[in-house]
Amino acid sequence: MTTLYAHIGSEKCGSSLVEFMFLTNVEILRILKDHGIHSTPHFHIALRNVVVDTQWDDGVHGRLRAQMLAPMRKNKDKVFVSEELLLGLEHRPGKSNPLERRIDFTRRLFEGFDPIRPILVIRRQDKFIESHYNQQVKRGETRDFDEIMEDLPIDNYRWDVIADSWAEAFGSENLTVIPFETSVLEASNGPKNILAAMFRALGLNVDIPMEGMPVVNPSLRPELLEAQREINDKFEPEVAHRIADILARNVKKVPGAAQGLFADDKRQALLDRFADSNKRLFEAYIPDCSPEEYLTIKKGI
Repeated sequence: MTTLYAHIGSEKCGSSLVEFMFLTNVEILRILKDHGIHSTPHFHIALRNVVVDTQWDDGVHGRLRAQMLAPMRKNKDKVFVSEELLLGLEHRPGKSNPLERRIDFTRRLFEGFDPIRPILVIRRQDKFIESHYNQQVKRGETRDFDEIMEDLPIDNYRWDVIADSWAEAFGSENLTVIPFETSVLEASNGPKNILAAMFRALGLNVDIPMEGMPVVNPSLRPELLEAQREINDKFEPEVAHRIADILARNVKKVPGAAQGLFADDKRQALLDRFADSNKRLFEAYIPDCSPEEYLTIKKGI
């Protein structure tokens, strides 16, 4: 049987970097090939091209399985794919995460692979929400951060509930959960960054430095968010998107720099809300790392 490693996201947790590096980088592809792991961008592109939100339960499985997955299943011992949309986080007010539907979609899509090993990357909830808002502004949002916060279905970002669902579907022994924050990884004796952690999830002990890595899907500098919201309000969407991309590429946000959209008291209140959930997540799925940074803003804001 062929083992399938499926990076399922989450969005705003380095997924664009993982997809870029593990599906197209020549050096990483060589390392994977040397260890018998086949990685291809074509599946990722094909899935994005045929699936929109309303089609996740429709008949797109057969063609993708026949054209792309079946050849990999026959000829390879191990296969790596990446698609953050498989996770199915829901950000619309009043909507819950469609976990059951997306997991069922994933199970049917990858039928014939055994085992299926999902890889989930998570991020501290306050920083996740800030990064998500930044991306929304890049793509046309005109509301300010406080207005967005009033509508967000906050409990959808309970990573332990999400991990439980994927563990129940595919086996807890097959699920890998990776914290996005380099500081959390560095505090353990394991991999030192998200790319090294991805290698570890594939069963490889490869250290890869983050210095010089491309910034994929860069965020806007926080100082530009208000200006971009005004641009979104005054220009056609296509023009506003182009301006946002130009600003993000040329007026660069410092990687890892705080966005500062939460006041300190509201940031801590949010972490307090997720404290039990995050403790349980680390105990169950990331036992080698400390949850401390997910509990307080005293470190790694």
